Amino acid sequence: MQHSSLTDLALRHGSLVRDSVVPSRMSLAAWYRAHSSGRLVRLHPGVARLAGTQPTPRLRIEAAIAASMPGSIAGGLTAAWLWGSPSAAGPVVELLAPPYRHPGRLDGVEFHRPTAVPYPRSCTVSGLRTCDPLRSVLDVAAWNPTRLDAVLAELVGAGCFGIDAVHDMLGRERRQGRPGVTALAGALSRWSGDRLPALA
Repeated sequence: MQHSSLTDLALRHGSLVRDSVVPSRMSLAAWYRAHSSGRLVRLHPGVARLAGTQPTPRLRIEAAIAASMPGSIAGGLTAAWLWGSPSAAGPVVELLAPPYRHPGRLDGVEFHRPTAVPYPRSCTVSGLRTCDPLRSVLDVAAWNPTRLDAVLAELVGAGCFGIDAVHDMLGRERRQGRPGVTALAGALSRWSGDRLPALA
């Protein structure tokens, strides 16, 4: 495969997934040669980026989802960042993994395995699979409660949902005993007008 072909693929897809390009676009030997020569940089097993491309937050998320087990989606802070919360940015990619088997380990990735049925609904934001914004807030409340006030205010401000929708979700999830309910209720109790006191 020519360098220009690799560049075209990287521009279209960001990360390059071995199972998507081998053998349809390049041989397995060429894939490994591209790594040995420094043309490709390994991100996760079977996932790489083109040398010289910037390892952006979006690329890290894309690569983590591509390298994880089928059905994995962005969750928690990672999902909140995708929906438009700057305060949710961080070095770790948080993923929701299907509960039926262990998701394994990936560098810089934290897996969470929800046991509640049904599994969280998948949405697509900027081409990446993620949970819906309300679910992301509930997961932030469970996993990163110190970041919750800022994330909640930013997602409401971004128009992802209204505060009434959060109250409604809390009522449903409280009956299920879902993790994060107590922290989310505390954030709602601090809500005044259109923002939280921490961002006043």
